[in-house]
Order: sequence, then structure tokens, then C-alpha cells
Amino acid sequence: MSLENQSPLQEKQSTIKATGSNLCESILLAADFLDQVRQGASLTVALANAPAENRSAAQSLSFEALRYKPKIIEALKQFLNKAIDPEVEDIFLISISTLFKDSPNQYNPHTLVNETVNAANKSIRTRYAKGLINAVLRRIIENPQALEIEVEDAQYPAWWVKNLKKSYPQTFKPILETYLKPAKMFLRVNSRKSTVQNYLKKLQLAQIDTLEIPLEWQQLAPCAIALKNSVPVNKLPGFTDGEVSVQDLGAQMAAELLAPKRAEIILDACAAPGGKASHLLEMEDIDLDILEIRQDRMMRVEENLKRLQLSAHLIVGDACDSSAWGNGKMYDAILADVPCSATGIIRRHPDILYLRRGSDIAELQQLQRKIVSELWKLLKPGGRMLYVTCSILPQEGENQIEWCLEHLKDALRLNSISQLLPNDWHDGFYYGVLEKKK
Repeated sequence: MSLENQSPLQEKQSTIKATGSNLCESILLAADFLDQVRQGASLTVALANAPAENRSAAQSLSFEALRYKPKIIEALKQFLNKAIDPEVEDIFLISISTLFKDSPNQYNPHTLVNETVNAANKSIRTRYAKGLINAVLRRIIENPQALEIEVEDAQYPAWWVKNLKKSYPQTFKPILETYLKPAKMFLRVNSRKSTVQNYLKKLQLAQIDTLEIPLEWQQLAPCAIALKNSVPVNKLPGFTDGEVSVQDLGAQMAAELLAPKRAEIILDACAAPGGKASHLLEMEDIDLDILEIRQDRMMRVEENLKRLQLSAHLIVGDACDSSAWGNGKMYDAILADVPCSATGIIRRHPDILYLRRGSDIAELQQLQRKIVSELWKLLKPGGRMLYVTCSILPQEGENQIEWCLEHLKDALRLNSISQLLPNDWHDGFYYGVLEKKK
């Protein structure tokens, strides 16, 4: 799989807001996160390696900084007459992102300016610019209209704008606006341990508010619950006992679309961290093989299965080379959750826009075809394959299904929801179902 819709760090993140001098330290840590992203590391990796102190607050600051970066870069042109160093830009991104009305990080203007300048002064790379940072930040606070940048005028990476406008010329603007909104937190009730109605009662007793999911999405994800506000997982009733998991509404549709049947032999390929695999096991008594290419990724799957008290056959191997691990085993159904650009989950992983390059898409497309072609050999006649990406680019979705119909022996297309574009309720996914002729 490319990137799971929520990393464990996101799932466990509490709504912690930096205060006082802690804000200064959180800004410095968030600036380090942004520097690592600029060097090519993901936020997930940066967070995992960060000290615990101030990490949650710095995570929120860095996420919002990257989310609003395209607008902030354009807004800064009104106040700067020369280029600035990347480290100074990071300080601006972090502080100015808190000034947007939808940001969860709201501070007293006086405190924000003081602690931002203090943070700049503590780093040798930004100390020289503390006067500039102070002046520009004060001017933006006095002129909040400067941040009212239309999304189509914001400075998004060129490769992304080109792809988005080409793919969705009439609707690219709403998609961009969606990415500026924090994603909702969704739960998936373990149907082996509870029901949605019973768990809703537990949330009510725990004083955790929920939202009513529209009927059209309830039907595609019947075990889903939407929370009004995100909460740490240790506050969720029965979480440690496996009564519930955190999983995006769109991601919960995968197991429902594959529709496992009792005693079927199923393969979940590229499965980490195991959200879709565990959902399949919760739905039906099946013989499930879980495939991942690296042991460290498989460890996350094991952790999830252990918490949920589920079992499966775990295989560490390359989906492109089934001869090394397949042993001639054939499957009734295969979930091919292939690596992709992850452009459907940008609001959960805002660093994606700055880690991806336009050239990545063609390379990913070839890898996806190689994986699907290899896994197709393992599918029984009459069996079905669910092709999944968390991308919204047709090159990784609809175009790939068309390629499969042309190049895979005995492939038939079954009804599916195909391209799911991100909206206020779910992330972006592509779901295509193929059946092998008998």
C-alpha cells in the first residue's frame, strides 16, 4: 500500500496546543520537521524520530504549515521584496498558518509574535532575520485580508496543478479547497465484538460527540462512526480490547467491496498497517494471507491484529515476485492495495505535495501494472481482484483498469464505485473490481 489514511502517530495525537514558552520550543521542533521534509523525509518518519516533549503540538503546527503553504507563499509576496532562505520561510509558514480562521492552532497575537521571534533567535540559521520576521508577522496580523488567497492563485507545486487541472478541469477548485480542511476522525466498529448502535451508546457515556454520516456513505461503510472532534485513541472505549479501530470512511469501503465469503482463501497484498486486512477478518471467517515487502511494515500489521485478537498468515515478500513466496497457492479473492502517489489523502499527509515529483507518476504506474500482473497469476478462475489506490489521478486509477482489461488474460470488469474524490466526509480512493473468467 502507498500510505495508510492515518498513521499511528496521527491516530494517537491528542489535541494539544502549545502555550507560553512551549510555543517557542514547538515552533523550533516544527521547523525541524519542515526541514526534514525539504530534505526528502516524510512527516511520519520525522515525527517517529522526534523527542516526545512538544511533539504533539509541533505535529499540529507542521501539518497546518504544509496545508496552508501554497496560500502563505503567495501572501508573503505582498510583504517581501526579496527572496528569503528556506529556514526563514519555515518560520513564516508555521506562524502564519495559525492565523487562518480554520486552523486549530489559534494564539494571542502578542504571544504568537513574541514566541515566533524567540524561536527565530534560538536558531543560528534564522537569528539574523528575527527583525524581518517580527515586522512581517505584525503587518499580516494587522491586515488579515492578505491571507484571503483564492485556491487557484495559491502556489501549489506545478506538477500537481498540471495533473489536477487536466484530470478535473471543472472541479479542481473544490478538490483544492477540500485539502485545506482538517480530515474528520472515523472509527470502524469491530462487528465481532459490538455493533454501531451499542458503541454509539458507549461514546455518549464517555461524552464523545459524533456526527451523522450521510446515508449514501453509511451503505458503503456500515461499520463507520464519525467523531465531531478528534480524540486520543486511549480515550476511546474498548480500543485496547479491539472493539474499535481508527480508519477513514473511504478506506472502510475496501473490505465491503471485496465482500469476503466464509471459508474463502484471500490475499491482501501491500497490506501495512493492516486496516483493510483486519476489516476483512472482522467481517467473515476466511483464510487470509497478508503480504508485505518489509518486516518493519509487517510489525505494524502484527500489532493491529494482536490488539483486535485476529489471526492471519503473514508473508514478508515482494508482490512483484510471487515465485519466492507463493508456493503454488491460489486465491478466491485478492486485495491489491498498490503503491501510489497518495494524492487522495493529502489532507492527512500534507507533505505528499512536497515529496512527490511529476516523474513519480509514470514510475508508479509501471510498478502498479507489474504487481497486478503478478498477482493475477494467483487468482483462481472465477475469482475477483479489488484494485485499490489512495490516488485521485486517472493514470493510477481508471487508466490502469483499462490497461488490465487489455493485457490481463480472462479479465472481466465488475461494478464498483471507481474514482472516489475527496470531500468533507472521506479521502480520495480508486476502487476497481476485476473477475477472472472461468
